[in-house]
Amino acid sequence: MSKSIPPILVCVVACIALSAFSVAEPLHYRLASDPSLRGKSKDGQCMDYAIALSSRLTAHGIHGRLIFYRWHITNSDIRGSHVFVVYHLPDNTEWIVDNEIPHPRPVPVDSSPMQMVFLLSNTQSAPVEVELQERLNRLSYF
Repeated sequence: MSKSIPPILVCVVACIALSAFSVAEPLHYRLASDPSLRGKSKDGQCMDYAIALSSRLTAHGIHGRLIFYRWHITNSDIRGSHVFVVYHLPDNTEWIVDNEIPHPRPVPVDSSPMQMVFLLSNTQSAPVEVELQERLNRLSYF
C-alpha cells in the first residue's frame, strides 16, 4: 500500500499544476461575465451593473466609457433608458457589455455608439427609436 502512495501523489500534484495553467477566459471577459457583479442579469439595474463593472475594469487598468441612451418602441407607449459599458484593451480591440447579456461582445473597428446599441440587442425586434444621451455620454469616460 505504501508503494502506491508516491505514484498517486505525483499524479495529484501533476493534475493540480496542469489545472493552474488551463486555458481560461481573459480577465476582462471574466470580469464582465461575473454573475455576482451587482446588477448583472437583473431587470432595471443597468446603471448598478455599469458602475460596478467600470470600477472593476479601472482597478485592473482597463478603461472605457458608459453609453447612455433612451429608447421608444414605435407606435406604442413603451419607452425607457439604458446604459452599457464599452471598453478598450491594449490589443486595440473594443468590447461592449450590459447587464442583460451574459458575456461581452467584440465591437467592429470604428463602430459608432449607435451601431453599438444595436449590436447589443443582436435580435430582430419591434421597430425602436433610439436617442443617444450626448450630455451624459460626454462625461462618462472611466
